[in-house]
Amino acid sequence: MENQEHGLMAHFEKDAHSFVIRIWREHRVIPTGQAEWRGWISHVQSGHRHYFRNVTDIANIITQYLENLPSLDDVFKPVQSEVNHPHEREDD
Repeated sequence: MENQEHGLMAHFEKDAHSFVIRIWREHRVIPTGQAEWRGWISHVQSGHRHYFRNVTDIANIITQYLENLPSLDDVFKPVQSEVNHPHEREDD
């Protein structure tokens, strides 16, 4: 049973991406200057790190990795084409 569950998870995770995101607020030396939010995103599988100065860049950076993934219809298609339901009876 455990091997079957592991196989099922591997099916769904083969096209998965993991990211680590770190965000911090950087204060300006100039008294009138506003603080800026900055950060980085690390793509776990490749180890690539992308720095940003605007939090709206987060979606753009992640999207670069997702463009080559299959459509959601392909990702969430049934693992088994036919499922036997023991509680259902065929009519004669």
